[in-house]
Amino acid sequence: MGHVGDIVPYYLRQIGDIDLFNGQTVGLSIVHAGLSLVTCLVLLALASLTIRARPERPENRFMFVLLVAEAYRVMVAWYNIYPFEGSPEFIEFVQYFRIGWYICGLTCIMMYVCTVSFYPIKGLEFMTKPIIKNNLWWAIPSIATIVFTSLILLSPNGTVDVIGGAYHVYCAEGTVSQPAEIISSRGSPDLVGVCEDYAPYVYMVPGNSTAGQLLLVLPVFSATFAMVFMRKSWKSLAKDPETENQAIEARSLFIGFAGKAIIKGAMTIGIISMVIIFGDWNLADVGTVKQEYGEQALTLYVFILYGFLFSILLTGMLEGFMFTYGILKNEILGIDETLRKTFSTAIFATMGGVSLLIASELMEDFLGGGGLIGAVIVGLPLIVLRKPIFAAINNFSTVLMPEAFTKAELSYIEAYEIAMEDKIITDEERKFLKLSAKTLGLDQDRIDYIESWYDSNLEDEEE
Repeated sequence: MGHVGDIVPYYLRQIGDIDLFNGQTVGLSIVHAGLSLVTCLVLLALASLTIRARPERPENRFMFVLLVAEAYRVMVAWYNIYPFEGSPEFIEFVQYFRIGWYICGLTCIMMYVCTVSFYPIKGLEFMTKPIIKNNLWWAIPSIATIVFTSLILLSPNGTVDVIGGAYHVYCAEGTVSQPAEIISSRGSPDLVGVCEDYAPYVYMVPGNSTAGQLLLVLPVFSATFAMVFMRKSWKSLAKDPETENQAIEARSLFIGFAGKAIIKGAMTIGIISMVIIFGDWNLADVGTVKQEYGEQALTLYVFILYGFLFSILLTGMLEGFMFTYGILKNEILGIDETLRKTFSTAIFATMGGVSLLIASELMEDFLGGGGLIGAVIVGLPLIVLRKPIFAAINNFSTVLMPEAFTKAELSYIEAYEIAMEDKIITDEERKFLKLSAKTLGLDQDRIDYIESWYDSNLEDEEE
């Protein structure tokens, strides 16, 4: 690590030097890359659960591919997680990764809309034909791969024309205000950068292209269409008691798509505004924006840019949990409770981290050297009020992912509630409950889970 020094001090220095108001964002890129890795692993774990539950079912295969594609997409800036030394070989490897990222992006766009194959709506019933829905899981990524491969092969400048170039930027110690060392991918336009006063540092700059700009906007529209489709399907399926489970699945997908359409849509509007105001955008622009438009414009630029990058992680995580909940709620015992707890923990950790960062930056800006004060101001309430905050988040998670009980299970819960009025179950009451469970067709594992869930809720109410 001679080019930036020891790795741990490098991380601590860059993260400690984050200054959104002055464009010092190398540390923030490291944080984003680290969180993207965590998000990717979570999505891959959810994808694994989905395919292992029912590997032969087309909807599970479809959702598995979608979650894997989303996992790939959240790693949009993985190369910032470590200060890699620049080389032409490394740059070309990054370009190959970016090709895969664009393929996954197009795959997701098409798969969002094609969810109607499993949750039909009026006018699109043809999508439910077995020949279509049974083959979507492999046909869509194949089409996306063919599209981008063809575009690259047919373009005069190949990859750069289709997805833009890539650049490795390195500033050595003692090179403040001097030109940065930049290694470009083959065929990329020239990029000029000046080293800032927090050198040494390393970061990557992905170029842009027409295809990239389209893939920036299209997921929002695709998710919006999917959101509308899933709401129609949810309402339609809910009318028939026999399709109650499918209705819950459609509702889960509706929430996932709604989150993406709203959150990602807002951030996309911000990015489009940036393009209109500042022209083409990338991480290397932070210096020129400040020089040409002033500090306020730079702050706006950084907040929108990183807001968009973090929205990819947030919406990817929301989709992953909601889609997995919808598909597996009746397949894996207690999966809904596990997903709720994990989701709540992720929200709490994210809220805490973002609050600490913003408070530290604000105090640093207004007091100078007061970042620690901001951390204390936010950190103490989070520690003291952890339980009520977590309870509120849990309630929110329960609204998104309610307990998945069938009518038979709800009937058993009513019987168990009557038996538990005095908090003691007699032998006669236990015999009655066993008879009820047998009549309702519930196995012992499910009975144990239902009773454990009820007892846990009862304890929470008493507290």
